[in-house]
This record gives sequence, structure tokens and C-alpha cells, in this order.
Amino acid sequence: MTDISYSNRWGILQVINMGTLMSTLDVGIVTIVMPTMADQFNSSLAHIQWLTTSYLLTMVTLLPFIGKLSDMWDRRKIYSYGFLLFSAGSLCIALSHGIATVIISRCLQGIGATMIMANSQAMVRQVFPDHERGRALGVNAVIISAGTLSGPAVGGLLLHYVAWPWLFAINVPIGLVSFWLGLRWFPNTKSGGARASFDIPGSLLLAAGTCLLMLAAEASKLAGGSIPAVAVETAAGAALLIWLWIYERRISQGILDRELFGRRAILIGNAGSFLINLAQTATLLSLTFYLQVQLGLSVQSAGLLLIVQPLLMGLIAPFAGWFRDRYGAFFPIMAGAICCAVSMMFVIGFHHATVWIIGLQLALFGLGVGLFHSTNNAEIMTAAPDSKISLTGSMLAMVRYLGQIAGIGLATLLVGAWGLHKAANTEIDVSMKVLFGICLVACLGVTLLVMPHTRAQKGLK
Repeated sequence: MTDISYSNRWGILQVINMGTLMSTLDVGIVTIVMPTMADQFNSSLAHIQWLTTSYLLTMVTLLPFIGKLSDMWDRRKIYSYGFLLFSAGSLCIALSHGIATVIISRCLQGIGATMIMANSQAMVRQVFPDHERGRALGVNAVIISAGTLSGPAVGGLLLHYVAWPWLFAINVPIGLVSFWLGLRWFPNTKSGGARASFDIPGSLLLAAGTCLLMLAAEASKLAGGSIPAVAVETAAGAALLIWLWIYERRISQGILDRELFGRRAILIGNAGSFLINLAQTATLLSLTFYLQVQLGLSVQSAGLLLIVQPLLMGLIAPFAGWFRDRYGAFFPIMAGAICCAVSMMFVIGFHHATVWIIGLQLALFGLGVGLFHSTNNAEIMTAAPDSKISLTGSMLAMVRYLGQIAGIGLATLLVGAWGLHKAANTEIDVSMKVLFGICLVACLGVTLLVMPHTRAQKGLK
């Protein structure tokens, strides 16, 4: 591969980051406004939860499809028009007068977000040379995490000053500006990917399996993980994803591309990303609940403490990318996974948890995630063939969302039965320790996965 450096690449990165922030921040914002929207539309929680489910499901289902399409057609146009669709969906939500219209508009938003997310990391790969790619993807990793984790806080703050439709209407001018800048600044080149058929059966299996797992996670939240339907939905969803894996091994042009996952860096990198995202989501959900229910903190106080994690990730991720560009990926990837694993011991190793102990866990995990993600993303995108960089980026985003969905399911399964009115108690119960123990094993598993590969690559930079 020949690296081509674009003179306006850092300006292009800011547009890429704008799209990443819009699509990830929106998930958290919707979560915080759902009670208000449910009250206005007189909808049940079972109906209103589809505001989140429809958006994520649309993205997970379409990411491989859009990624492959972008590699065959003009990546610049697909990426830029994603902003236009996202803005249109946002405007439709702001003007909606019924829950059905909002859900349909959320799907339109999801299509636009998919067009953005499928190409954001591919665009970084296209415009940045390898010796700057880690730093650029480090900045993008900060935006992904910040958008995902700060959505509820931003949404809650804005709701104090404006009505909920404005939280969606504000996307319209931002999206239109990004659309114009994308067409103006992004490189006007076609990637030249080979024409190929689309794997419709594989996409349907992925959609159905993911949907069942998301429904199981939501049902577990509502019923404390005790109803048989949760187990049935979980088993059915897992079975469909296993069926997908078996099916994909038998065809040559599937959504789980053989060429990509035949490359060790891509396979191991995605496996590591799945496990780290699972651990991050599961622990954050459980700690959010623990701080408010067990320790009696207010929503505002808990939110301020939880900011520690994305804040430290934001500080360390660009440094990790710079280190990878100059000295290789071994240290930041291994150190990141080890920090994530060690952070679990703050919960496992103590009989009682205080705000300080939880703060230390959040801080160390934030450092670990910052070291890991920017470096791992750069290694995956660098290993991608030129003709499939959008597909590679879309698979990386899909794996991230699947890890988050798995983390939600794990957390709700183990700690979803905590009472909403339980008296403040600093004692860490067995279910919480088991949850963090599983996440510890997951993070240690990442070190075992990546060690042989990153050691082999050490010294090549």
C-alpha cells in the first residue's frame, strides 16, 4: 500500500469527528429523553424503548452492507450524504406527533449514522499516512467514547432549558454544514473495490439475532432477569448468531468477509475490541446503578463521577496513537488491556466499595481503554486491503456495538435484580463481584490474544 498524505487532512478529521460525535451522542440523548417522550405520547416503556432499539438495530444490520457498498462506489458521496439523511431523520423526529413516526424517523437517522460510521475510520485510513494514523484514530477514539458516554449528561442538561424536539432539531444545521464540507473537502476518489453480491441471508440472521439479544437485555431490566422469556430470547439470539457464523464459513461473499478475518491483525483486533467494549459497558452500567441505589448518590453526583472514565480516556488516547506511530503497537495495546484487567480488582478485592474506590476503578479503566482502542483501531485499519477499508471500518463499528449489547445483557443478567428502593449499603454483593470477575477474565483474554501478534510486530515501526 502506498500512503498518500492530504494537505487538508486535519481539517477532514474534524468533519469526521463531527459525524462520529453526532451519531454516538444521539444514542445517549435519546435514553435520557425517553421518559419525557413516553409521557407526551402516552406510550408504554415497551414501545418507547424502540427509540433506542430501532436505531442500534438499523446500524448493526446495515454496517456490513454499507461498508461493502462504499468500497464499490464513491466513498466520499456515501459518507457525505449520510449527514443529509441523519439531518432529515432528526428534523422528522422534531416535527413528529406520534410514537410510530418517531420510530420510523429513528430508522432513517440510523441509516444516515450507518453511512457515517461505516466510512469514518476508512476516511482516516485514506487521508492519513501510516506514521500519523495512530494519532488521528486516537483523536477519533476519544470522540467515539465521549459521544457514547456523555450523551445522557448532555441530554439531561439541555432538557433543563429547551423542549425535547430541540435536542433533535439541533442536528439539522450541524448535519447540513458537515454535508457541505464533506463534499468540498473529502478526496474525490473511488476505492475500486470489486463488484460483489450482497449477503441478504447473512444480514437477516445478524439482524434477527441481535434484535433478540437486545430484547432479552431490556426484558431483563424490567423483570429482574427472572422470567423465562429472557432465557428464551437470549438462547434464540445466540443460536441465530452461531448459525450466522456457520453459514458465513460456507460462502465466499458473506458479511463476515473471509479475506478480512483471514488477516490475523483484523481478526485478533476485532476480538479484542469486542471483549473490551463488553467489559466497559457491563461495568459502567452496574456502577451507575450501584452509585445511585447502593450508595445513595444523586443523578448529578453519579454523573460527575462517571465522567472520570471518558475524561482520562480522552487525555491518554492521542498519546497512545502517537506512541504507536513512533514505537509500535505492543506497549499501548498490552498496557491498556492490563490496566483494564487490574481495574476490576478494585471491586473484586474489597468487601465494601466507597466513592473513592469506584473512582479509582473508573480512572484506571479509562486509562486502559484510551491506550487500547486508538492503537488497536490503527492496527486494524492499517492491515485492511485498499479495496475493503470501508468494510473493515464498518465491521469494527459493528463489533463495537455487539460488544456493548453483550455488556448490557451481562450486566442486566447479573445485577438487574437490585431493588430500586434498597437502602444505602456499601457492601459489594456476590453478583457484582461475579460480573467484575467475568470482565477481568475478558480483559486478560485480550492480553493473551494480542500478545503473540503485537510481539511479532514489535520493532517493525
